Amino acid sequence: MQEIAGFMEEIARGAGKILLGGFRSKSTSVSYKSRTDLVTNIDRESETYLFGEVRKHYPAHAIVAEEGARQDTDSDLLWYIDPLDATNNFAHGIPYFCISIGVFSRSEGKVMAGVVFDPYHGELFSAVRGGGSRCNGEIISVSSTDEMGIAFLSTGFPYDRENMEKNNLRQFTAMSPKIQGIRRCGSAALDLCYLACGRFDGYWEPELHPWDMAAGSLIVEEAGGRVTRYDGGPFSPEYPEILASNGKIHDSMMAILQKA
Repeated sequence: MQEIAGFMEEIARGAGKILLGGFRSKSTSVSYKSRTDLVTNIDRESETYLFGEVRKHYPAHAIVAEEGARQDTDSDLLWYIDPLDATNNFAHGIPYFCISIGVFSRSEGKVMAGVVFDPYHGELFSAVRGGGSRCNGEIISVSSTDEMGIAFLSTGFPYDRENMEKNNLRQFTAMSPKIQGIRRCGSAALDLCYLACGRFDGYWEPELHPWDMAAGSLIVEEAGGRVTRYDGGPFSPEYPEILASNGKIHDSMMAILQKA
């Protein structure tokens, strides 16, 4: 896994150059998968590069990427690739976006290695299961906040805003009065990394995909945090919701989400 993680960092930086080349560029084209879900030519260029590099170096591994690139094999290791997390931010010129790459073990049912790279700010977050989490090579850890009243959280909202059962508004409304503040930054992967290094104390979001959560979830765990479903059940990147925290406020967050 250490070897794989080193390779993941290398290709994440390569994809980062593609993203920066298209950021705030007149040559970047935007199209719509739905009214609220954008995709750019840079997403596809980054995905083509990442998918090609993984397939070339690990031809037996399974791969699933956000924009549709896929390689189905019976390998134990499955790569989840988000070539550009926070496309909406990217398309509007907002510098909060990243590349997210996670390697999942089917036999273990766990993410084994993860890398998230924010090329605009030059921050590369990484983790290997059992080896701790790092940002640009330096060990990181979650915050020590243990009171909900001063907790600083992040969350996100799904693309299907009109579905009141799934759009996160009830949970957001229930959580807001109990804490210091909430930020909605637009990248699940980066939000999880900000939690891992103590910038946020907790994070939750529904209706996510494996490529949104795989890498970031491991980075939080290896930084000393806790990651579950809303009901406290075991986290899986293949289950579309996540509750993550520094561990100290986890039960309080869980109680609010369950009540909402």
